[in-house]
Amino acid sequence: MVAKEQSTWRYFTVSSRFRKVLLLLFMVTLLVAFLYVPRPVQYHINYIRRIVHGEIRTDYTQPHIEIQSHDAETTTTKKNFMFIKTHKCGTSSLVNVFYLLGVRRKLNFVIQRGDRSHNIQLEMANGSRPLLAPRPGTVYNMQCQHGTFRPNIEHTIMPKETSLYSTIVRSPVSQFKSAFSFFGAEGKVKKKLGSQATIDELIANYLNSHPPPDDNHVTTSLIINSIANDLGWTSFSNRPELEGSTLQEKIDAFIQHLDSEMDFVMITDRMDESLVLLKEYLGWNITDIMYLNRMVSSKPKVSMSDETKAKILQYQVIDRQIFDHFNASFERHIDKIGREKVSSLVKQFREMREAFENKCFNKNKTVKGPYNSISWEITDYGKNVNVACTFLQTRDVILTKVITQLQLSQDYTVPINGSSKPYLLKPIVMKLQRDFANNADPV
Repeated sequence: MVAKEQSTWRYFTVSSRFRKVLLLLFMVTLLVAFLYVPRPVQYHINYIRRIVHGEIRTDYTQPHIEIQSHDAETTTTKKNFMFIKTHKCGTSSLVNVFYLLGVRRKLNFVIQRGDRSHNIQLEMANGSRPLLAPRPGTVYNMQCQHGTFRPNIEHTIMPKETSLYSTIVRSPVSQFKSAFSFFGAEGKVKKKLGSQATIDELIANYLNSHPPPDDNHVTTSLIINSIANDLGWTSFSNRPELEGSTLQEKIDAFIQHLDSEMDFVMITDRMDESLVLLKEYLGWNITDIMYLNRMVSSKPKVSMSDETKAKILQYQVIDRQIFDHFNASFERHIDKIGREKVSSLVKQFREMREAFENKCFNKNKTVKGPYNSISWEITDYGKNVNVACTFLQTRDVILTKVITQLQLSQDYTVPINGSSKPYLLKPIVMKLQRDFANNADPV
């Protein structure tokens, strides 16, 4: 009897110690979470409460009241904006314009959770990277992050009936040259050939390392046929109905597909006209499309031979035809709005933008930026009076994090407190929204 009692006592003693260890581990876990999770615990509690009470939706197709993003006259009934961001087409500057408009008007953006929220992977929206839901009673107003165009998913998130679908394309030679440098291919080839190699030799060596396009293969990557890659060429060209088709037949079908999906395609080489036409289609104000050239390469411009340009066009076989098609259709959009009207608006816009730029920057002093870019120094006016200057010069990756915090808040106010760079924009965001609400937003 005594032995049994001692055994039982040892059992409870061990169990008690084990429970103490578990409790200690649990407390350490809570402490680590509190120290390293970038949002206050109270925020997560509130977010869970909103899910429980049905305030956060996962069904994005239900009709809800739209957030009107403009007061100006519009030429279309489509109010929301689906922008398919393409690489090395001036989209860093464009996205900041769209973010600024969204912050001022408190619009809902299609954004995914995760460290790479500036990239959209819609195929993972129902799995490991769910979308941030729009605020209760509203719909998504805009998408403008990098991501492969997947219309079957995009349509369910932002219906074409109420959303203007758009993208931007660029001259295939200049786009290739920009991507060739930006994504590191130029540097890698230069290491192999030596620093004395000319740009023609560098490009020829790089292209010769890829098979030329034919009916059996065509290269699509971040550098070659990058626009086609962003717009969904890979999945489209592998459709069963295109099996056995020639490369040209696939390209023709792909362009026809894009033509049916896109309401308006912008042209990098005609940026001011593009923004004016976009403004007209969506009914934005001319002040809504003010942009600053945020990232300009600090490398000296080097000209290429005609032979190199021809070789680039040979490999850029899909992007070349996409550009030619939408550059031609661009003229029809100008005719639709009216050539005289567009010309007048572009002239007005350029004068306003030049004045805006001169106020934002001290053009006698440059500063280094990311990716070997340079920009002018922001003036006191741009830092304190019209903080849109500072906002437009901020990296779009940082602004995506700011937009994420705004959208996670229950009333789309300001990012939560913190010490990292996104949160340092809190006073800027507050001033932008306050100035806009008071109709005191300077240009």
